[in-house]
Amino acid sequence: MEKITEKILLEKSSPKTNKLEQIKILNLSRMGLKSEDLPVPLLSKLCSLEQLDLSGNLLQEIPKGLCLPSLKILNCSNNDMEDVVSLEALRNIEELRLEDNLYLTVNDEHKVIFLLPKLRMFNGKDISSTAHHIRHGSTEILRKRVRTDSSTCHFQPLTTAKTVCLCDPVSLQPLHVLQCHSRQDSPDDFSTQLWACAFEPPQECSDGGISGGSRTVATCGGETLCVIDCESGHVLKKYKVPGEEFFSLAWSTVLMSRTGGSGRPCNILAAGGKRGLVKLIHPRVNLAFGEFHASRRAISIMRFSPRNASFLFTGTYENKIFLWDISGLDRDYNFKISKLLVLETGSTPLHLSLLPTSPDTHLLSGCDDGLYVFDIQISKNTQKRNEEMEIVFPVYKKKDKKNTYRTIDGLSFLSDDIVASKSHMQGSIYLWSWSATRASWNGRKKEVPAVVLAELQWSSTDIPYLSLGTCPGYGYVVCGDEQGRLWMYHITDTMMENFKSGKTISATEVS
Repeated sequence: MEKITEKILLEKSSPKTNKLEQIKILNLSRMGLKSEDLPVPLLSKLCSLEQLDLSGNLLQEIPKGLCLPSLKILNCSNNDMEDVVSLEALRNIEELRLEDNLYLTVNDEHKVIFLLPKLRMFNGKDISSTAHHIRHGSTEILRKRVRTDSSTCHFQPLTTAKTVCLCDPVSLQPLHVLQCHSRQDSPDDFSTQLWACAFEPPQECSDGGISGGSRTVATCGGETLCVIDCESGHVLKKYKVPGEEFFSLAWSTVLMSRTGGSGRPCNILAAGGKRGLVKLIHPRVNLAFGEFHASRRAISIMRFSPRNASFLFTGTYENKIFLWDISGLDRDYNFKISKLLVLETGSTPLHLSLLPTSPDTHLLSGCDDGLYVFDIQISKNTQKRNEEMEIVFPVYKKKDKKNTYRTIDGLSFLSDDIVASKSHMQGSIYLWSWSATRASWNGRKKEVPAVVLAELQWSSTDIPYLSLGTCPGYGYVVCGDEQGRLWMYHITDTMMENFKSGKTISATEVS
């Protein structure tokens, strides 16, 4: 029996009329509707429809071919929406609600802003400022950098010099620009976002030396993973999962057991995203050898332990961090999965950092609602754990109605003790001491102020999730901004000693 008929549309419409073409407001909420229950030919007759409420149903997507030229307000909250691409045909929407859709992530918010050019209200919030950056800034930057030819891998050498200046501090220039994550390899796809990249760890050579693994980097975005040779700019491997959206990846060097008892080290790649699945790949032999279900929601971040190569941390949109042991890998690629820990974060984990000197004792997690420290020692009996303490920052005092400044969207160790971190809309980057901050904890209070050593000037953008990176041992901090520029800071001991509270340190180079 059809759930949607002309009679039902007229009954649930406003103003009351006997013609579909005159309906302006339609409420189809809480009817148990699935995508296939929406009759496209019938609904497309609603040429004057301005408001449509589809909340509280079971919709996974908006059916293809639906044309509602006058629609300005759409409520799809509390459904089973898995993707927002199907909304692209409704390009005149100005207000959209998508709350309580289990499988949607922050990436979908950015995507829908890009797909709907007139959207100004999203989930009840004014997004005008964010939308301007996403629609105009990102596209123009990419159009300048990407060759619009139709080859599978688009790259353009900009210079033959890898390092322009070898003096201290160094100055770098881009060597290649790649567009290898576009849907159907289209050079016109500027909506697929690159979410993570990680260099392959070096491997032992047959002569006992170390291979130059840092030449190879893995990237993820959209439904693809790429392994790229940085010197040549060639995409060496490309792994695609239709319908997936990869958000994070991580490398580890594990021992593969062989006949005779000896183990052979091999670099494996773990990747995860919207489906909550961890994919395990051995790129060197072109083999995706396994997967396991790590979460009922999307995976936001992943990190292998440098001390226990088979230990994998996965942060998820369940507001949890799971620690898994991927053990027993043999020559036939059989392996075992064990869940060791469940850490309750209270909000989505965005970054994970392990202590450089003792990576098996504590984990730092930058989350949507703060920076938390967890005890991760396996020897203790409790598998489920809450945070040991929360590290709080001076910027939190600027809290207002629009922003709490608690979203930690950048986190990385600069040395064994110094941590670089930043909050969304902070406009700067903190350098703070882990040991001094830890020492000020009395073992009882949950909130511990960070012992800030320096503050680095950065962009005042309101675009979230622009991550930072560090080069431990060399004193470099690098962070991108909303205009596609890289802010590089060369941190010296003298600079740290001369830091005065309240005065930020300028970037060494912005390029």
